[in-house]
Amino acid sequence: MRRLVGLVVYNWPLKLAAIALAFLLYAGLVVSQSQFEFPTPVPIQPVNQPTDAVILGNLPPVTRIRYVVNGDVGAGPTVDSFRATVDLSGVDPEAGSTFRTVSVTSLDPRFFVIDYEPRGINVQLDPYKTYTVPVIVNTGPTPPDIEVGKPELSQDTVSVSGPDSVVKYVVAAQADVTIDPHGLSVDREVPLIAVDNLGKALTPVRVDPPTVHVTIPVFSNAQTKTLPVHVNVVGTPPTGYVVDSVAVDPVTVSVKGDASVLGTVTKADTAAISVGAATGTIDTDVELNLPSGVVSEVKTVHVTIVMKAETGTRTYDAALVLNGRQAGLDYALSTGSVLVTIAGPIADLDRIDPAAFTVSLDVAGLGVGAHDLQPTPVLQAGLTLVTVDPATVTVTVTAAAGASAPPSAAP
Repeated sequence: MRRLVGLVVYNWPLKLAAIALAFLLYAGLVVSQSQFEFPTPVPIQPVNQPTDAVILGNLPPVTRIRYVVNGDVGAGPTVDSFRATVDLSGVDPEAGSTFRTVSVTSLDPRFFVIDYEPRGINVQLDPYKTYTVPVIVNTGPTPPDIEVGKPELSQDTVSVSGPDSVVKYVVAAQADVTIDPHGLSVDREVPLIAVDNLGKALTPVRVDPPTVHVTIPVFSNAQTKTLPVHVNVVGTPPTGYVVDSVAVDPVTVSVKGDASVLGTVTKADTAAISVGAATGTIDTDVELNLPSGVVSEVKTVHVTIVMKAETGTRTYDAALVLNGRQAGLDYALSTGSVLVTIAGPIADLDRIDPAAFTVSLDVAGLGVGAHDLQPTPVLQAGLTLVTVDPATVTVTVTAAAGASAPPSAAP
C-alpha cells in the first residue's frame, strides 16, 4: 500500500502539469473544430458622439468576425446578429484624425465573438457650425420676348449648418427657378441649395428653412403707368372720434404690367389700415396692395392719419344749488333750474350725467332783499359754456319766522 501511494505522489507537479496540458490540448481541439468565420461586412456604429461635432466621411465596416457556437448551431448568423461600435467620447473635433478601438458583440446568445477585424479605426471629427447666408435666385437664361421682373422672397437670409470644413465655404443659399416661355409669373415654394462662390453645391449642409417662397413677375408685353396712391382706411373710429386728415408719401407710384392687365388699373391701393381703436395720430409705413400681375419698385408708402375728437353741443336742465346759506334767513329763487348749453368733444359730453348736473349759486354774505345772481357752471377741461338761460336768477332773502331781522344788505 505504501509503495502504491509512493508511486502516485512521485513527481506529482510534473504529473499535474501533464494533466493540465492534456486538458488544454483537448479543449483547443474542441474549440478549433467549432470555430466559424462571418465574412459579411458589419457597419460600425458611433456611440457617445459629441453634439458639437460631425464625422467626416464614412466609417469602415468590420470585415471579418470569428465566433464559436454555444449549443446547437441551427440557422447561421446574419448582419443583425452582431453589433460593432466605436466610442467617440472625449474625442476633440479640432484634433484631426484619431485612432479609436472597435468593439464587436454578439446580439444572439448562440454565438460568442472571439476575434474580428479591424480591431481599431481612424476617426476624424469636424466641429458642427452654423452660419447665416443670403438667399439668391438663379433664373437661368430668359426665354425670347420675355421680360423678368425683380424676384421677391419670403425671407432674405437663412442659416446653414454642417461640418465647419464644408459649411464655412457656403456663400449663399440658391433657389433655382425656370422661367416659363409662355410668360407665366412665378409664385411658389422653391428648394434651397447651399453653394460656394463658384455656384457649386456643397454637401453635407443643412439649410434652415429648406425652402423659400419666390415671387417673380414675368411680362410678355410690359407697360408702365403712374398711379395715385389710395390709402385704404377701414373700421369705425371709437365713439366721439373722427378721421381729421389722411396724408401719404409718395402720393403717386410708377407701376409695370402687361397692357391687358394694366389698362383697368386706376389707383394703387395700400394694405388696409384700421382706425377702429385709434384716438390719436397713426403714423406708419404700409405695403402697397397691387393687383396680380402689376408690380412697382416702391413696396411701401408712409401714411399719416390724424384723428380728432368729434365736437358738438348739449343742453342740460340744471338744478340750482345754493352755497353759503346763513342761519336765520330764508332764500327764494325766481327759478329752480336753468338751461345750460355746453360745447366740446362728444365723448366728454356723453360722460355728463344729466340727472346729476347742477349749477351752484353763491349766496354767502347776502342780506335781506332781492339779489340778481349770474349762475356759472363749473366745467371740466375741454368743455366750453355756450349759454345759460336765464342769464341771471333773482334770489330773495328774507328773515326766517321767529328770527330777529339782520340788517339789510345793499343789493
